[in-house]
Parts: sequence; structure tokens; C-alpha cells
Amino acid sequence: MGTALLNQGVGASIIVTDSVTIELRQPTSPYALVATKKVTLSTTGIATATFAGLSGSYYVVVKHRNALETWSAAPVAITSGTYDFTTAANKAYGSNMIQMDPGKWALYTGDLNHDNNVDLLDINILETDVSNFASGYLASDLNGDGNVDLIDTPPAELNTANFIFTMNP
Repeated sequence: MGTALLNQGVGASIIVTDSVTIELRQPTSPYALVATKKVTLSTTGIATATFAGLSGSYYVVVKHRNALETWSAAPVAITSGTYDFTTAANKAYGSNMIQMDPGKWALYTGDLNHDNNVDLLDINILETDVSNFASGYLASDLNGDGNVDLIDTPPAELNTANFIFTMNP
């Protein structure tokens, strides 16, 4: 993973790539929010969130500035300590992730307006920023290099064409 924060002048660490928000949600409808933490994501794809004082099982939800909200496949026992979304598509609810390398899975990118759907509304935001030569720590910078340009468009276009959207219970 690239160092998006460093590339965009927001961070100073060569091992921190970005940030994500981790939520714990009740295991039954309406899946009420129990706890939330914003944490850094390392270049290895690891983010660590500690939720002290909780017990039981909860859905783990990952939110990122330009990716689809992604839920764990099932409620996770908080005592287990870790949950690794990256090892298989079926670690996400509905197997809603994309394979990046053999055995490595990632969140779908391109949900720029956070409506849980990668569609033409997101493409419009991306194209506007490309046309304006936008740069910096922006959701439309899908590859995290600090510039919004044509290199950012293929994943969003592919996910739009494949009707990629958030899956949750």
C-alpha cells in the first residue's frame, strides 16, 4: 500500500498509508452503533483499534474516505482480539471485496459521495477533480499519490460498470 498521507503532505510517516474508521455494531437489527474509532492504516494493510470494556460479539465495519463501507461477514467475538479482512473475500459480508494479489483482498474503491454505491455520481466527482487538476488529501485521489488524474479513473469505472455497492445485514 502506498503512503497516501505522506504523498499528500498530511502525514510524516513512511509506514502510515491512510486512516480508516472502525465501528462495532450490534449483531441484531437495527445494528445499533456500539463504538467507533478512527485509526491509522499501515502500509501492510493493518489497522489497530482497541475497544476497552466491551464484551460479546459485534459486526466490525470499516469506513474509508473513498471506499465502500465494508462489514464483517458475521458478528465477531470481541475477545478474539483481531479480525483480518484481507485474507479472503468471505471475510466481508456478501464477500464484498476485490482480490488484489493471490490471497490478498481489499475494500472496493470509488464511493466518493459515501452513498454505499459506486456509480456515475462518483464518476462525476472524480471527473470534475481530474478536470480541475485537483491535488491533496482528497477522496477522489483513488491511488493516494496526491494528484487526481486519469490514473485514478479505472477502478472507479470498473466498479461502476460492475454495479458494486455496500452489502450489509
